[in-house]
Amino acid sequence: MHVLASHYRSEFLATPQLVRVDYVKGANGFEPTLLVKGSTLLLKYMVLGAPLRFALGRVDDRLLYAFIAYDDAAKPAMLWSVVEREAEVNALKGIVSGESCPVFLFNELALNVAWSNVKGSFPSEVQAWIGNAKLGKVDYTLIAQRADDLLEREFKGTISTDELVAAEIVPVEPWHPVFNHFITSHGADSPIDLFSRDEGGQQEQLAVWLTDSLHPLGVHHSPQIPKGNGQRELTDILLSHEYGALLIESKALTVFNRDKLPDRTKLAKDVSQHVEKAVRQLRGSIRNLKAGVQVTTRAGAVIDVERSKPAHAIVLIPEFALIENQDHYGAAFIAYFMETTGGFIHLLDLPELLRVVQAAEILSKGSTKVTPLMAFDYYLTERAKRTRDVGTLCIQVLLRTKTENEGPSHAA
Repeated sequence: MHVLASHYRSEFLATPQLVRVDYVKGANGFEPTLLVKGSTLLLKYMVLGAPLRFALGRVDDRLLYAFIAYDDAAKPAMLWSVVEREAEVNALKGIVSGESCPVFLFNELALNVAWSNVKGSFPSEVQAWIGNAKLGKVDYTLIAQRADDLLEREFKGTISTDELVAAEIVPVEPWHPVFNHFITSHGADSPIDLFSRDEGGQQEQLAVWLTDSLHPLGVHHSPQIPKGNGQRELTDILLSHEYGALLIESKALTVFNRDKLPDRTKLAKDVSQHVEKAVRQLRGSIRNLKAGVQVTTRAGAVIDVERSKPAHAIVLIPEFALIENQDHYGAAFIAYFMETTGGFIHLLDLPELLRVVQAAEILSKGSTKVTPLMAFDYYLTERAKRTRDVGTLCIQVLLRTKTENEGPSHAA
């Protein structure tokens, strides 16, 4: 991870997509620096040449800055923050003056996965906006709606230059990969490479990074079952403890290995097909577990799997926003899976999986009896009840802790 991001690590982990500017010492002295956190899918669009813009706008008495990536021509990603510190003022002065500015890209796990240098050309009058920027903390909940409206009008071209100024920013050199390696509890190397052509394998590795801390030696990547004279994969990731098994079927999207950059409409259709396939695979995997089929690691070691308790089956996708018809994954869909398998079905994207893991770690913290994997199982069960109540698998859940001696609450 880029050293600068350590200052923002908790903020980056708590926020699915985010932009921050800072003024830090580089190889040639202090320089403006952009930190951009987004989904792996968004970052792929960026390094493959999606147009980028940077904007400065005024909301009430605060100065807003935004990073806009046209991953979707009809609805680009708009990441924004509000100036709070003097370092941001200095950074923005450099950016609008046309200085070359390094930009570091971070994925869902707040891992720095790529960087480049960008430049833009801005009208001189925005320097006065920056110089007069009010500093100090801001309540984002109070400003969010007005900020979103401002950026929506910028996209539609109905904004005045008295409110917001935007300009294209372009990389002045190729995007450089940053390689990350995680040694799992099994001693295996789990690499993350944004530019890897094995895009399905990379999403699986992200899931391994997220779940490996839940139980020592309890997370198995690509567990195997017999097939004829050989072996085949049971599921992508398997976890098991005394209260049941948890299976993750990861469905990524191919972006790099296409003749042209796909639009999000095409990707959404692909996701729908992938989810249907993943659910069929998970039903089959649970049937094999109930039938007592032996499960082994890729090295051939037998895995002890709990088979009598209800299993949790997780379909992992890149982004919830790609689900075309959320009503399809409603009460009837959920009930059918439970009737045919006796287990729980979940539809998660990477940020939601991160939130569930974080919730499990919070719930188990300080307990000598509740392990993170137990808490993970419990939280998924509570989340499954919530999907049943609201009638769709497509929910996002946050853990909100109550006062001491009260249990956790969940906000969907």
